[in-house]
Formats: sequence, structure tokens, C-alpha cells
Amino acid sequence: MPSLLAPLVPAILRHLRAYAEVAGADARDAATVVARRLFVLLLAAAGALVALLMFCAWLLALTWDGPWRAWTAAGLALAFAAGSAALAIPMLRRRSSQGTTLFPRVRHEWNQDRDLIERALNGGDHAPH
Repeated sequence: MPSLLAPLVPAILRHLRAYAEVAGADARDAATVVARRLFVLLLAAAGALVALLMFCAWLLALTWDGPWRAWTAAGLALAFAAGSAALAIPMLRRRSSQGTTLFPRVRHEWNQDRDLIERALNGGDHAPH
């Protein structure tokens, strides 16, 4: 049995190295996409935060000397809580954006290898049923 497996070891190692290269390429692509989206998201969030703080300061300045001062602060707190929940709940429920998956090339190669192994184990070159 070892004499049958010995010639396969270099091929298996080359195959594993190829998997590592494909996984590395997928990881670099994913990191680039994630970094770009995160940077834009952070810029947008910073701008929105400044605008929101300025709006809140304006509302509080308008109502500071009036009887609605406490209600304005409570309303702003409630609006922040509702807005946070409205943003967080869909993000927590979302599984995959536009059907994209991480490491698509690795998944493709793995599926091809699995199909080849199934065909080999079924005793021929015909597709499995």
C-alpha cells in the first residue's frame, strides 16, 4: 500500500500548494473590497455624525429657554434609538449581499475536485447521478 501512495504524495502537495495560492488570491481580493467599502462607510458615517450633532445642537438651542427643553432632549434620544434599531436589525438579518460569497475560486476548485473524486469512485468518466 505505501508503494502505491508514494508517487501520489508530490502531486497531493502540489495540489495543496495550488489551493493555498488560490485562497491567498481570494483573500487579497476580499481584503481590497472590504477595505475600500469600510473607508467609504467611515467617511459617510463621520459626515453624517457631524450633521446630526449640528442638527441636535440647533434643536436644543431653539428650545433651551422654553418649556419643551426636556421633551426635545427625550425626543432626540428616542429618535437615535429608533434610528439605530432601524439600521441594525436589517444588517443582523442579512446573510449575503447580492449573492456574493467569500473565496469563490476556492469553492469552485473544491467543487471540481469533489466531482472528479465522485466520478473516480463511481468507476468511470460519466457524470454522477
